[in-house]
Amino acid sequence: MLNENDTFSEAQRHDLIVFCTRLLNDFCATTAGIQSATIATFDGVTVASTVEGKTEGDKIAAMSSSISALAAALTREVKHSEPDRVLLESEDGRIVFIKVQAANAGLVFTAATDHTIVLGNLLWNCRSTTEKLARHMSKLLG
Repeated sequence: MLNENDTFSEAQRHDLIVFCTRLLNDFCATTAGIQSATIATFDGVTVASTVEGKTEGDKIAAMSSSISALAAALTREVKHSEPDRVLLESEDGRIVFIKVQAANAGLVFTAATDHTIVLGNLLWNCRSTTEKLARHMSKLLG
């Protein structure tokens, strides 16, 4: 998606990165309990991240991609449709991975939270964020 072999111009790549960075900052500012948020391609390339440090953001992007792919393979194996989201929970918090629902978007949104967040609020805000991204991607891909 953001690789050199894709159909995006340099201006479109820049636009997407700026939009995603702003979107993540808004998401974190308006959702209490968020520790970090990342948008990555299905092949694990970071588009934007609030994680401190490029290396850490790239690790989150790669793992998000891998977990999303593993979940898709598992659901295919049991004859279910591809999952829209994956939720991991521990006593320290939650991590949610949501596939961006836009034609040829090839993006996954990941949010990590502390234990205080209400699951319903988290899922609602994540879905709203991915819908905004999907609309922007639709405009970009025209």
